[in-house]
Amino acid sequence: MVATGAAFNIGLDRGESDTTDFSIRDARPSDNESLIALAAACPMVGDVSLRIDRGPSFFALNRLEGDRWRVGVAEQDGEILGCVAVSERRSFVNGRASLTGYAGDLKVHPAHRNTTIADELSMYCERACSELPATAPVLITVLAGNRSMERRLSGPRGVPAFKSIGTIRTYSVPILWRRSVASSITIAPANWSDLGEMAGLWKRVAPLRQLAPVLPIDAMAWWIRSTPGVDISSYRVARSKTGELLGFFAVWDQRAFKQLNVVGYSPRMKAARAVFNSVAPALGGERMPGTGHSLSCITIAHICVPGDRPDALRALLASTHNDLRRSGISFVNVGLDTRDPLSAAMDGFFAQPTDVNAYVTRSRSGVPSEPLNEAPIHYEIALV
Repeated sequence: MVATGAAFNIGLDRGESDTTDFSIRDARPSDNESLIALAAACPMVGDVSLRIDRGPSFFALNRLEGDRWRVGVAEQDGEILGCVAVSERRSFVNGRASLTGYAGDLKVHPAHRNTTIADELSMYCERACSELPATAPVLITVLAGNRSMERRLSGPRGVPAFKSIGTIRTYSVPILWRRSVASSITIAPANWSDLGEMAGLWKRVAPLRQLAPVLPIDAMAWWIRSTPGVDISSYRVARSKTGELLGFFAVWDQRAFKQLNVVGYSPRMKAARAVFNSVAPALGGERMPGTGHSLSCITIAHICVPGDRPDALRALLASTHNDLRRSGISFVNVGLDTRDPLSAAMDGFFAQPTDVNAYVTRSRSGVPSEPLNEAPIHYEIALV
């Protein structure tokens, strides 16, 4: 029921503003408060429309996006009108570790929206990716149904053009009655002693998924130690009765640096909310908040489960769900490619789906980006 997972989710129609005198530059630390205000002014619109509060540090998410990252801003007379973020990361492309790019956080203030600002921010992205290998794909995601952004993907007026590579479905799982966990699978919080096995499983699973990050043991340890709201015990590990590691993921509470505030419900969701709130307390769940209140949710990160073991992912989810009952958390958000065989693990959780379409650059500097095979996409919805 939470519209998360969209990096480009705003309308960018021509003619909404006559803003013409602005400049594009790299963001500075002193822009933090202005960028937090910009994010709050650009809600994600869906069945549950949400305002994102990125305080106290707008840049906290960007620092986790890749090895190198930049945020560009559109400025007029000292006012930040829009922004976009670009990062460089090592990811698996067709099974090989490669440098890739990611562009997100494209936002234009509603009072200043026009095609010119969006175009110039898009060109900033193009320039920021100039040091990547010529064939390296640059990923963006767009909330399904965002027609204004979809019209830009063909590359009008010389802005970068993109091609579709798949759809990520965000499943918002409500916390309700206790779920059964397969007796053949044991779930436990991870310890630092598990990290070597976890990194080994990632090394086997990640190359089978497009754009999964390269995470050797030292990079995984750095990420765990550096990420707000995460420690080693945030990870859940699934093992067989013989002790074999079957899979793991991180349970990430991001409220210390990203809060979701409800700004409205669609008519359909208003009715669903009334029904949900009438039964949730009796089932161990939390009521969905009213307009103007924060939505408490957890996001799953670093899903590492072989494609032929949806039972392991289901056990991880069921155990996490049970641990969160009566905790004040309303939903668990899980993101999977719609082609992913692991999606079978979501059956029966009564999850509300939100689709986000994924695209990569058609070409850069006149050189076609490397074509991607049909392997499922790995996309971290927690980093949006």
